Amino acid sequence: MIAIKKYYRLIHIMAVALLVTLPSFAIAKDNSANDDWLIGKWQLHFDPDGSKTDYIEFKADGDAISSGPHGEFEGLYIVSPDSVKAVFTYKEKDFIMTFHFNDARDELRIVTSHTGRESIYKRVSN
Repeated sequence: MIAIKKYYRLIHIMAVALLVTLPSFAIAKDNSANDDWLIGKWQLHFDPDGSKTDYIEFKADGDAISSGPHGEFEGLYIVSPDSVKAVFTYKEKDFIMTFHFNDARDELRIVTSHTGRESIYKRVSN
């Protein structure tokens, strides 16, 4: 029964990710070969709200892992022409995160919904 719940949970996460990114797919060309810059571990470098340091690891297969003071959470991500969208599950709730990258692709910026302030992640390893 637990395996079935996990299976349906994964389908739900994938459906949410698809709905969030579908508009990007409509206008995006195949950039998969150009997404190598994202693969690796990224560290929270600046947070105006003072959150503890956390990490996000983007894997080549589309999986992502968020780790920090609250533990480690698995998710999925997809790259669009102007952003990276990730979905993580925490306490049976899905959290959709949109990171915007600069032209150099060495920073990921995210605006938190509860404060409207921008945090910055920087790559720490491949």
